[in-house]
Amino acid sequence: MNYNIVYNYKISLLEGNMSVFDVLKERGYIAQMSHEEEIKELLEKEKITFYIGFDPTADSLHVGHFIAMMVMAHMQRAGHHPICLFGGGTGMVGDPSGKDQMRKMLTPEFIAHNIECFKKQMSHFIDFSDGKATMVNNADWLLSLNYVNLLREVGTCFSVNRMLTAECFKKRWEKGLTFFEFNYMIMQAYDFYTLNQKYGCIMELGGDDQWSNMIAGVELIRRKLNKPAFCMTNCLLTTSTGEKMGKTVGGAL
Repeated sequence: MNYNIVYNYKISLLEGNMSVFDVLKERGYIAQMSHEEEIKELLEKEKITFYIGFDPTADSLHVGHFIAMMVMAHMQRAGHHPICLFGGGTGMVGDPSGKDQMRKMLTPEFIAHNIECFKKQMSHFIDFSDGKATMVNNADWLLSLNYVNLLREVGTCFSVNRMLTAECFKKRWEKGLTFFEFNYMIMQAYDFYTLNQKYGCIMELGGDDQWSNMIAGVELIRRKLNKPAFCMTNCLLTTSTGEKMGKTVGGAL
């Protein structure tokens, strides 16, 4: 990392009285926010821990991830602490968001290999030295969960009626959505819930297609722990046909 760039970035924030929120807004990164005024004030006055999740469905990040990585880098340069979450557990299911058919099931070995590839690539954008950022794998808590205990712990916080209206499932109504994939939203929400308790993480960032899943995590923390939690999505990079540029879609760079 070029520390002169980081230093000059911090000076420009101070001299221009700009918060990282202003920077992200000005550059057109922000799509949606759970609590706009609270988030704006939070990023202006405090240093927070936030996270972005990456499911290892391929052995490389692609240009579509660049937006999320730049948001994370801007946040870190402004003094906020990033958590890079790798979906060793959620990758075993696969996010149905925006998909018109079920994802191919991945082997644990394939997922583990992809995570190692992600770690190397992310280190070019995010400073992980001296505890400035954290890497975690949600397999560490998701794969050891007892299903009945999970239902008792958080099941009552999720309304099936509300979940069925989520944007992330809309493409699946004609071809069908399996119960297997339907659980993904709960898993992602549980990630945020876990990171809040273990690391004091209070904000989730991610692509705009993740809005429904991210809101689920915010509401779980607020209902279960009676704590503030927030989420903010970034605009997606799309192909010429308007489709999200994803890791498993042909033509991704």
